[in-house]
Amino acid sequence: MKGALLYKYNEPLIIEDNIQIDEPKAGETKIKIEATGLCHSDVNVFEGKTPVSPPVIAGHEIAGVIEEVGNNVTDFKPGDRVISAFIHPCGKCKNCITGKENLCEVFAKNRLNGTLLDGTTRLHFKDGTPIRAFLGGGFAEYAIIPYTALTKVPEDLDLRKVAVLGCAGLTAYGAVNSAKIEPGETVAVIGVGGVGLSVIQMLKIAGAGRIIAVGTRKWKLEKALELGASDVVNSKETDVVRAVKNITGGGPDVVIEVAGTTETVKMSLDMVRIGGKVVLVGLPPTTAEIPIRIASIVRGGIKIIGDYGGRPRVDMPRLIELVKLGKYDPTALVTGKFRLEEINEAVKLLEQGEAIRSLIIPN
Repeated sequence: MKGALLYKYNEPLIIEDNIQIDEPKAGETKIKIEATGLCHSDVNVFEGKTPVSPPVIAGHEIAGVIEEVGNNVTDFKPGDRVISAFIHPCGKCKNCITGKENLCEVFAKNRLNGTLLDGTTRLHFKDGTPIRAFLGGGFAEYAIIPYTALTKVPEDLDLRKVAVLGCAGLTAYGAVNSAKIEPGETVAVIGVGGVGLSVIQMLKIAGAGRIIAVGTRKWKLEKALELGASDVVNSKETDVVRAVKNITGGGPDVVIEVAGTTETVKMSLDMVRIGGKVVLVGLPPTTAEIPIRIASIVRGGIKIIGDYGGRPRVDMPRLIELVKLGKYDPTALVTGKFRLEEINEAVKLLEQGEAIRSLIIPN
C-alpha cells in the first residue's frame, strides 16, 4: 500500500508505495481510509517532540470503511463506515472497566512505541523491517485499528465531514466534560486551533456564559467569534492575563488550555479566578516543565486538571449525535484538503499557522 513515511525528524515525509500491511489480528480491523485530519500532535512526531522512532506513519483523525475484521470482532463487519478515535482502549485494564477508557493503561504503554495493543506493528517493508504507526497511522491508504476505537457513522453523514471528530472533537468533549462547566460560568480558552474551536462549540452546548478566546492569529480569532466566543484577546498585541482579568472582573471561573506551550500553561495559572479551575489539554514536548508558585495555588484553591480526551465508546456516539443535530460543526475546522502526495505542503501550512485542520485524502 501507499503511505507517508517519516524517516528522520525535521525532514519531509516520503511517499512510499511498497508498504506491506498484515491481516488484522484478534480484536482488530483493517480500514480503507477515506480521510485523515492533520493535527499539531502529528507535527510533534515529525519534529521529534513526541519521540516515536522512525520509520513511522502518523495520522490519528481517521475516517473510512472497514475492509476486513479479525477474530472476536462481532460489533463491526466489512462495509461499515467508521470513525476512529485517537485513543485505542483495551477494554480490560482497570481504567477501562471503571469508565476511564481514555486513560487505558495498555494503550499508554504502547502509544509512544508506535505499536498496537499487543506491542507489535502490522506494517513493514518487503524485507521485513517494521514500520511504526502512531495512533493509527492514518496517512496511508489503509490502517489496522482495534475495534474498541471505532464508532459507526450513519449513512447520511459524509465521512470526510466527521474525520476530525477522532481527535479535535473527542478531545474538546473530554475537556469540557472534565471542567464540569456550570451554566453561566466564564471560561477562557487558550488556543484557537482545531481543539480550541471545538471547545468553544462544546462550551456553548454546556451553557457557559462569557467565553474568551485567546490566540495569536486574527483570522482564527474571528473564527472563534463566529463559533460562539464572546470576546477575543490577541496575545501578540496585549498583556493577556491583565486583559482577561479585566474582561471577567478578576479572572475566569475556568481556563481551558489547548495551545500546549509552557508559556500558555503559565498564563492559564496566572489568569484564573481564586477558587477556579485550570484544565490542561494541549501537549507540549514530553520533557516540558514549568515552575509553579505553589503558595498561590494552595491559597487560591486552584484546581489543576489534566485531561486526555473523551471516551471513544461512550462519547464518540454522542459527538456524532451533536453533529446530526447541528450543534457541533466539524467542517468549520477544515481549511483545506490535500492528496497524500501533497502532505508536506499541508504540514508547512499548519506549522506557519495558516491552517486549522487539513484533510489528507489517500485515494
